[in-house]
Amino acid sequence: MRINVNEINTRKSLRFASLLALVLALALLGSCGFVTQGSEAIAEVPDGFIMVTDSLGREVYVPINPRYVATVHAPITHFVTMLGGADTIVAVASGNTRDVLFVEMFPDILNARQPRGNNMINLEELFKDPVPQIVFLDEVSVRDERVLQNIEAFGVPVVAVGFNSIEELMAMTTMVGQIMGGEEIAAAYNAHLTETLAMITQRIGNMPDEDKRVVYHAVNELLRTNVANSLAGEWMPKMGIIPAVSVMSDDPINNNRHFVGLEELLQLDPEYIIINGADVYDYIHSPRGERLHVLSAFQNDNIYLLPMGISRWAHHNSLETPLAMKWLAQLVHPDLFEDIDMVEEIKDFYRRFFDYELSRETVELILDGRTFRDWRSFQNRS
Repeated sequence: MRINVNEINTRKSLRFASLLALVLALALLGSCGFVTQGSEAIAEVPDGFIMVTDSLGREVYVPINPRYVATVHAPITHFVTMLGGADTIVAVASGNTRDVLFVEMFPDILNARQPRGNNMINLEELFKDPVPQIVFLDEVSVRDERVLQNIEAFGVPVVAVGFNSIEELMAMTTMVGQIMGGEEIAAAYNAHLTETLAMITQRIGNMPDEDKRVVYHAVNELLRTNVANSLAGEWMPKMGIIPAVSVMSDDPINNNRHFVGLEELLQLDPEYIIINGADVYDYIHSPRGERLHVLSAFQNDNIYLLPMGISRWAHHNSLETPLAMKWLAQLVHPDLFEDIDMVEEIKDFYRRFFDYELSRETVELILDGRTFRDWRSFQNRS
């Protein structure tokens, strides 16, 4: 039997068109009605919906306590699960399925659809049954009118999520908590973040510059670091730290990074280097990284892998920012923070915000910073 490729493609197109028509019909019936800032109301907002202001300042009508959601941005998946929505997630970013500890905590994530690849969103995959009632998406994608219109054509609200400061992080947590019915957890998380920062800044006090430590943060790559107007760029200087690089970005949403040259890094000669990737750490300590062995941080054994739990600590979008604050403050000023027990801090954090009890072995793997990087590699380890 000969296979007619054109016929197969036509049938696939018809199935997709039928799915689109079905979802649009449901939207017109009010089951997925929404309104965004700057547009006219599609329908009167029914009971069970609220208006939220997303991370781009867009006013969006969304269902409260949705049954199905898509978190097509890896960091927001962490927040949705923390705020009680683990069982509602039907589609995720592929990165979530590689987060070792996250998958261990929420194994059903491996069953969620992965509609995004090569920065393209497969709409047919995204809107398979069960169809999400909300799509949480990163700010860059939402600012792309073509992406936004293609998704909203299905009658499903799109909520932009992201943050570049502590204030924005707390606002986003509150907003997602309102949607997912996790207001109490959101408030507790924000209070914990506020208390952590207050405790550290109170101990640091008016520390003179000569007592502060110069720290270079290598974000994934040796020569990439965060910009000053990012989340990490905001809180790190409050830890009694002078960032080795402090550059403002004109558009931190699209360009939340800064690159330095090798010679520039050598001239900066930071006292401490903190690194998000074990490959970079290993490179510095290998013969291939010999040029870096003149750095004060290398000479004084002050190069450290950042811990990694469900997210990379000190990343610009890490949910574990309060833990990163305590870890780094204790690292560079041990005399001021010698009472902090990071093992207990980590266990308490996961117990409070995920209702999950970590073993001491797991906590040690988090602090090691190497293990929880890729779920499949972790599963296949010898």
